[in-house]
Amino acid sequence: MADHVITRSVRDSAAMLDATSGAEIGGPYVIAPPDGTFLQAAMRAPRQLKIALHQQPLIANTTVDKEVLTVLEQTAKQLESMGHEVVPAEPNINIEQFWHDFIVVVCAHTAFTIDNIEREFGVDHVKNLEPQTYNMALLGRSLSAVDLAHAKHGWHHSQYQTGLLLEDYDMILCPTVPTPAVKHGVLPPSRMDEMMMRSAEVLNKGFNMGRYAFSSGMIEKLSAPVLGKMGFTLLGNVTGLPAMSVPVGMSKKRPTDWYAVNRAHE
Repeated sequence: MADHVITRSVRDSAAMLDATSGAEIGGPYVIAPPDGTFLQAAMRAPRQLKIALHQQPLIANTTVDKEVLTVLEQTAKQLESMGHEVVPAEPNINIEQFWHDFIVVVCAHTAFTIDNIEREFGVDHVKNLEPQTYNMALLGRSLSAVDLAHAKHGWHHSQYQTGLLLEDYDMILCPTVPTPAVKHGVLPPSRMDEMMMRSAEVLNKGFNMGRYAFSSGMIEKLSAPVLGKMGFTLLGNVTGLPAMSVPVGMSKKRPTDWYAVNRAHE
């Protein structure tokens, strides 16, 4: 995943992409440069697009708020009124395996990052990390190289299935999050959860608590509140496809809903 910028218009995003895009020195992946500039492309009238309407979260037991679905439907109708074709379509992905593969890869990289910070800057720089970050690293250290290879293979399968979908569609339209914005303080773990995570760090010294946490379902329970909010955006994280979030609706109860558009490479 690569971050970009927050702007007021697609035009400004295109201009910034022109200023920042290009192959990284020594980068493992290089794509051909576009014909012309991104800013020029943003100024052209769009051709008729065939758009996949992605409505099913990729995290199990995630409920999509009615307001979100209503605005998503309105957005689809607006696109159709502009001459585009919008068709309900989902990538063929096993969601139970999807979240597990995601957690494995992220935890392994978290463990690497913390070890690297400690090696480069000293242990004092990692002492104040949140309990969930420590425990993601704990889980990462409990995994084998084979576990990581299996998870990476799962990522590639999800990339392939999404690529198959984009053989028939130009882009994917979906919510960015399944609910309007949550209240401040809702997503962080409770005090009980933090106590469980801190005790897990101690217990891990006696036996492999990381593997137990995976097999017992504890990881799924503790990660569900946050992962559920990422039930749509994880597709962009795992596939590496370019994506953007556009504010297209306002909740009657809470702040703005945001919607993501995952675009196929052109």
